[in-house]
Amino acid sequence: MYLRTPKRYRGGQKRSIISLRWLWLWILTPLVVYGGIQIYNNRETIGPPIHDAIYSVVDNAQSGLATAVAPTPFPTQNPSENLTRAEADWRDGRIEAALQGYQNILDAVPNNVQAYYRVTLGLIMEGSEQEALEIAERTVTAGPFASDAWAIRAMALNENGRYGEAIASSLRALELNPDNARAMAFLAEAYKNNENFDLATSTADRAVEIDPDSFEALRARGLIAQDIEFDLFAAKDYYQQAYAAAPNMPYLAVDLARMYYFVDQDSELAIATINDIVETNPQNSLALYWLGYFYYNGQGNFSQAAEFLSRCVDSNPQSILCLGLLGRVQLALGNNNAAIESLQLAIDLDTPWPRHYLWMGRAQIAQGNCPAAIPFLEMGYPLAQDSGDDEALTAIQENLTECRANIPGITLPEATAEATVEAGS
Repeated sequence: MYLRTPKRYRGGQKRSIISLRWLWLWILTPLVVYGGIQIYNNRETIGPPIHDAIYSVVDNAQSGLATAVAPTPFPTQNPSENLTRAEADWRDGRIEAALQGYQNILDAVPNNVQAYYRVTLGLIMEGSEQEALEIAERTVTAGPFASDAWAIRAMALNENGRYGEAIASSLRALELNPDNARAMAFLAEAYKNNENFDLATSTADRAVEIDPDSFEALRARGLIAQDIEFDLFAAKDYYQQAYAAAPNMPYLAVDLARMYYFVDQDSELAIATINDIVETNPQNSLALYWLGYFYYNGQGNFSQAAEFLSRCVDSNPQSILCLGLLGRVQLALGNNNAAIESLQLAIDLDTPWPRHYLWMGRAQIAQGNCPAAIPFLEMGYPLAQDSGDDEALTAIQENLTECRANIPGITLPEATAEATVEAGS
């Protein structure tokens, strides 16, 4: 076995006269100098790209450093405290506060059917029907197999005039829970609005039978008594029971206040009942509208009526009822320009109420502008015919006669001294 050993140094070797190190130095130096001169001479052209490249490297380094030392993100806030507060507000009738509380945490509780349900109902009671329907759809997403989710969707569809879909949604709710009284109540309301009166009556009766304490069932039965049976005394009794079962629900108080006004002819009690709602829910457009109505028609207090109706429009600019009645009150106060503006907004929102067109015609006549009044009176005429509003129909005919309008298809009375008497409210 042999070990390999390094060779010994052999002295006496001659070194090369020309060093390669110095050769390369002499070759590269002129090139570097020439390159530097070219860069200097073309610094305006070459400088910006180099500058950008350098700063890009610096920025990347800073970004990496910032990421390395970034603070730990805050944990997601627990929604339980806000949820508890919203539930307390709802229970005590502070629906506006509860609604805001629930809306603030909806994204944090994507499967909480009750939260979505209450937001939908709260928006309906605030008069925001279209927004309520959007939340109702999310309620079904939150609980596709929850009967109440389909029930509140039915209510929202009903409030948006989509009665056939409301019926289908209620039936789906009942398929999931045949003993859901509120789903049956909403089905009865949809049947009534769809003019299936026999089904509406039997369904409402069944809802009360399933749960005699359900305020939804009692209210539905009251609506049947009011709109189908024309028994306002029975309707008032059902509304009283519903309100006693759920005194925190503003729309039940409105139902009862209307009975105090129309059945008992007690505008003071009606106003007092609505005032209780407005104290805790100052932006409830439904309550504000009826306060304006009671002050205007019941007490002839136009200024007070205008105040509440203006508040209604501020809280819900899309409220056709508030805009229309505000225009009428402004007309009564002699504020013709303001009346025209309010009524035009109601008309732009496609109001179905013939009296809004009647009042717009009168506001134009009060301005001495019959040519502007005639088109509105003409548009209101078929609406009055279809709705059976004979007082509005007569008033439109009289105002057209006053303006000496001759419109095909519209029968006008002979012009008399009484022709300009105002009909209805």
